[in-house]
Amino acid sequence: MIKKLIVYFGAAGSGLAYCQHSGIVPDIFVDNDSSKWGTFVNGVKVMSPKVLESITLQAVIITSGYIKDILPQILSLGVDRDKIYLPPKSLLGFHPFIDEINRKQAAVKLNEVMTAMGNQKNIVAVGGTALGFFRDNDFIHWDNDIDLFSPIQYKPALIDFLQRLNYGIEDEQDSIMKSIKSTLILENGVEIHFSIDFFDAESRTFVDVFEDYTWEWPTRMFTQCAKVKVHGELMNVPNPPAEYLIKVYGSSWSKPNPEFGYSEYAGDVSQVNECKK
Repeated sequence: MIKKLIVYFGAAGSGLAYCQHSGIVPDIFVDNDSSKWGTFVNGVKVMSPKVLESITLQAVIITSGYIKDILPQILSLGVDRDKIYLPPKSLLGFHPFIDEINRKQAAVKLNEVMTAMGNQKNIVAVGGTALGFFRDNDFIHWDNDIDLFSPIQYKPALIDFLQRLNYGIEDEQDSIMKSIKSTLILENGVEIHFSIDFFDAESRTFVDVFEDYTWEWPTRMFTQCAKVKVHGELMNVPNPPAEYLIKVYGSSWSKPNPEFGYSEYAGDVSQVNECKK
C-alpha cells in the first residue's frame, strides 16, 4: 500500500511552531524558498512545492501566514481542496506571553517604544495586541508578536530611536504599509518580534491592508488614541477600542478564541472565502 504523506507548506518558524504545538512531524516540508531545498528541518527534508504533483497525500498543512499566495499555488498543483488545512494562528508561532515575567518585561519595553516620540506622537497597539490590551489588560497568552501603528511622519525619527537602543531594524519600505520589523529583547533574553505599520497622519482616512483584508480607518482613531493600563504601564490603543475590534474581529471579539484563523477576520475581503475550511 502506498503511504499517504503529511506535508507542511512553510519550513520557517511557523512550521517549527506547528510541529511543537501539534506534536506531529510531517513526512516532508515544502517551501518556496529554493535555498532551503535539500536542507532539513527537525530532521525532515525540505523540498520544492512541485513535489506535490507526484506524491500521494494525506494532507497539506499551510504553516505560513502567506495564505493568499500559497493556497492558490497548492490548488494549481492538483491538490484537492479538502486535503488542505489552515491551522489556527495560535499554532503558527511560539508563545512568549505564556510566562507572566515575559508579559511584565514586554510591557515595560513596549511602553518605552510607545513613548519614544513623546505623548503627542502616538505609537498605537493594533490587531491582537490591542485586543489583549483592551479586553484583558494583558498580552494574549497564545499570541507570538506585537502589532503597532505609527504616523509615517515619525518613521525616520523612530528608526533612529530604535537604532540608538541597538534594536535591529528590517525596513520594508516597499511594502504597502511601509512597515518596519524589529525585536524586543527582554531582560531574561527572551525575544519578542514586533512590527510597526505606518499611515499618513495628515490624511482624514487611510487603508489598512493585511493578507486578503482591508479596512478604511479614520486617522483620528490612532492619532487621538485611548489608553489602557497593562502590568502597570499605560498603552495606546485605537479610539474607540470596541469599534476598532468589532471591525477587525467581528462581534465576538470579546470572547477569547485560540482557534481563530487567518480566514476569520471581519475586514473587506477579495478571495478570502476561498481559504475557509
